[in-house]
Amino acid sequence: MQNFFVIGFQSCLRLFGAFWIFGGFLTLQAARESLFLDRAIEAIALKKQDKLLSYFLFLGSIFTLATGITLVLASRWVFLPLTLSIVSQIVYFSVQKRRFSRAKTEEEREDAQVQPTTINAFKTSCVVAIACALGWAVGAIK
Repeated sequence: MQNFFVIGFQSCLRLFGAFWIFGGFLTLQAARESLFLDRAIEAIALKKQDKLLSYFLFLGSIFTLATGITLVLASRWVFLPLTLSIVSQIVYFSVQKRRFSRAKTEEEREDAQVQPTTINAFKTSCVVAIACALGWAVGAIK
């Protein structure tokens, strides 16, 4: 019975990893589009754009993709990109909080707000980290 649980849990983690690979590719595409738009707006407006969001999006997509790959492989290396992803999200939240407190206009405040999808991604990353720790404890991740 225990073997059945471990195999089932490992299969769930691998399936979730496949979704994360797909999500990583989608996020990578969104990051590329965001950087392209930032550069286009800079060229048109002749005003330097803040590319922080685009860079964090790009970094997050790489971590998401790497986490998905290591989940599909059921590798203990999953903890490296997953931890880096969580840490980068915490850094992003603190940077955005500081930008929000320093904002002088309504537009700057709006740009400095963390999107609900980003908060949901952080919560999901934390749940996956707990699931991976449990998977490692029972032998589903090696």
